Amino acid sequence: MYKQNFRKNESGDVLGIPMYLIVIMIVAVAVIASVIFMIPKATRTMNVQVTSNALIAESPGTDGGGKFTFSKTYTVWVKVFTSDERADPISEATVTLVGAGDAGQGKTLDNGSAKITGLKPILDANINEAYMVLTVKANGYADFSDTKAVSVIRLS
Repeated sequence: MYKQNFRKNESGDVLGIPMYLIVIMIVAVAVIASVIFMIPKATRTMNVQVTSNALIAESPGTDGGGKFTFSKTYTVWVKVFTSDERADPISEATVTLVGAGDAGQGKTLDNGSAKITGLKPILDANINEAYMVLTVKANGYADFSDTKAVSVIRLS
């Protein structure tokens, strides 16, 4: 039977093992990088339309210029459909609205519409206008984002 002996240097360290580990690490990183490269990218795109409450506006009344919380909750409807000539609705897409001190999320139905409820924006002192960012994610489609999907305005 063949027995491999590792040499030791003067301080008693085993030579040769660290080089094997380095080679294994390099090969492992190369394999992981090639697997990540092979993951298919989304090639289809979608169109998104805010169908109600693209503008949320209220008057602060006697509240003045301090921090302003809107007096009622709002609902925003969003329609998600393919960007081709057929404009088919996309179901099961995740629709998220974030901004103006609030956030909401919904899923699209079979007709491609999503309802985001319970939005109650907040504007800080001396801020009269803000935007809510709309993000839509669906399997097989490139992510969609609109930084000015919903305007939130404090009326003077």
